[in-house]
Amino acid sequence: METRQYRAEIDGLRAVSVMGVVLFHFELGFPGGFVGVDVFFVISGFLITGILLRELREERFSLSDFWARRIRRIAPAALAMVLLTLLIGAYLQTPDRFAALARSAMAHALMAANCFFTRDAGYFAESSDLEPLLHTWSLAVEEQFYLIFPLLVILIWRTRRGTLVWVFTLLALGSFGWSCVTLESHPKEAFFLLPTRAWELLAGGILAITSQASAASQASQASWFQLNKTKREALSSLGLLLVLLPMFFYERATPFPGPAALPPVIGAIMVILGGGKTLTGRMLSGRMIVGIGLMSYSLYLWHWPLVVFAREVNFELSPAWKGSLLVASFVLAYLSWRGIEEPFRKGAFLSTKRRALSFGLVSAIGIFVTSLGIKMNAGLPGRFPQELQVIIEDVQWNGAEYTSAESRAAPIGSPSKGPIDFILWGDSHGASAAPAVETSARFFGLRGLAYLNNGIPPVTGLWFADLHAEEAEHITAMNERVFNEIIDHAPEFVILVGRWVARCEGYNVVEMHGEQNDYHFETMVVDAMNPKPNFQDSSAALSRQLRAMNARFAEKGIRLILLQQVPESTITGTAALFYAQKRFPKTHALPQFTTSLQEHADRQKRTMDALAQLSQHGLEVIDPTEQFFQEGKGLKVYAERSYYRDEDHLSRAGSLHYLTPVFKKILRQHSRLKSR
Repeated sequence: METRQYRAEIDGLRAVSVMGVVLFHFELGFPGGFVGVDVFFVISGFLITGILLRELREERFSLSDFWARRIRRIAPAALAMVLLTLLIGAYLQTPDRFAALARSAMAHALMAANCFFTRDAGYFAESSDLEPLLHTWSLAVEEQFYLIFPLLVILIWRTRRGTLVWVFTLLALGSFGWSCVTLESHPKEAFFLLPTRAWELLAGGILAITSQASAASQASQASWFQLNKTKREALSSLGLLLVLLPMFFYERATPFPGPAALPPVIGAIMVILGGGKTLTGRMLSGRMIVGIGLMSYSLYLWHWPLVVFAREVNFELSPAWKGSLLVASFVLAYLSWRGIEEPFRKGAFLSTKRRALSFGLVSAIGIFVTSLGIKMNAGLPGRFPQELQVIIEDVQWNGAEYTSAESRAAPIGSPSKGPIDFILWGDSHGASAAPAVETSARFFGLRGLAYLNNGIPPVTGLWFADLHAEEAEHITAMNERVFNEIIDHAPEFVILVGRWVARCEGYNVVEMHGEQNDYHFETMVVDAMNPKPNFQDSSAALSRQLRAMNARFAEKGIRLILLQQVPESTITGTAALFYAQKRFPKTHALPQFTTSLQEHADRQKRTMDALAQLSQHGLEVIDPTEQFFQEGKGLKVYAERSYYRDEDHLSRAGSLHYLTPVFKKILRQHSRLKSR
């Protein structure tokens, strides 16, 4: 029977990989440290394929034994991490976030976390950086691969084993090609899914096949795969360089995986090829680095939930916080490795195949059922006292009750039957304004409809500068349909509410994180193909199309009223910060006043002036600014409730507080006309 030689340098390479990932997540340098996962995939493919081939050659391979080993290796520590994450989430997270955590735990139990994280989470969804189980996507990729891979190996081994390397090579090339093709059109799928990641695991598998074939043929001197010491030294050094350089020079914006994944994958292959007797191999075989490599799986499992939950308590992590969390990650990783990984892999509890398989099944069912209960109970809001539940509403509310897919009409205002008095047409700012419109309309007994579509300006003939022709056509066609439906309803007037400044000048400084790049063009509008407009281009397009739309409405006797954009705050995540201030008062001090009147003018004056000029063309333009600013204090973002959800969207409480007087003034005139 073949004996398997332990290769300490591979554990050292694991350590390099996991430290890249960990330091990337802690934002302690290594902006491209995420490539460490790709190195993990290569190592995993190499080691597992090697085991499969040895056992097949010795005629002792068993699928059930293989899967039992994978369960012993992966399941116990992962189960502990998920259960503790759910417990901490129950204490820290708001109901919607806790329900989202439960859904991701269900996906993990089904070995489909990678599929879960490709979903379209919605316009107001929290960043994936606040998903405590986000990192389980890579476990799902490996689990899916090792459900399919052994079956494929057995099939080829029993039919035409000599073609194994060629079949794997073709599959790897196909997977790599798919990764490249989908990278631009479906970047989430390219990043998370098995078909676009399989080539990295297969690369390790191909290396295992060729390495074993080379070792078997060395005695006859017939190997094509022999390397002298000089070549091995060069391979190892260059390989480690290819692994490390992307960690320093890649960043979040780097299109990935695709071609950008080639350097770390090839680098990992080269390091493994070089072996442990090279200078690089000896360095990677050092006691400390091997120690990190041995507990790399536990370190990977535990560090990310710590980062996310720390952000639940303290949104901006200081260097001291990051350092403390890094130390805590190592402590947890060591305890997990020594207290969970090693005992379950080598101890008696899962020593039999039956026990291991049963444990895997029962633990998956347990996680799924527990998480399903949390999801079905809407994240267990009863965990919080009533006063906090009211505040949590400001965090969770997004105006969904007023919106529907593709700008379909939703009722707003008086529930009485009869003709439609008005239409509210808007984007996400329209949804934010809807509670004030609803309250005002009910006060005057007016019946309306809301056409609200997040992210889409409520103006015909416009599209976003960065869109392709087909996408632009879709937006313009949808808005034209809404326009025609409004004409059919024959309201007396239409209220337009939108994020006009972003349409003319792009994202604000808070959203841009102080950076200047092409990102801001995503929100700027055009009415002719122009991928990089300036303010004059976008504001002219907006004014032009508003005048044209107003003229079309006027022909039907419909008045058009435009609400200038509400002021933007200088703080993002306002509602969540306000909740955290109430929940963890010793860690937060949210300023009550943010944007000054001058800062508001600097940001919005050009756009507001351009829109104000439309009054010369019969369009009524309402400026709500005076409602928002207290003299000498600036924009008030909270009192007993948070008035803003983020830096530019009002909460329900903010809508009612700031905009109800504005809309009552608008609707009062209509109610007088109606009563005559």
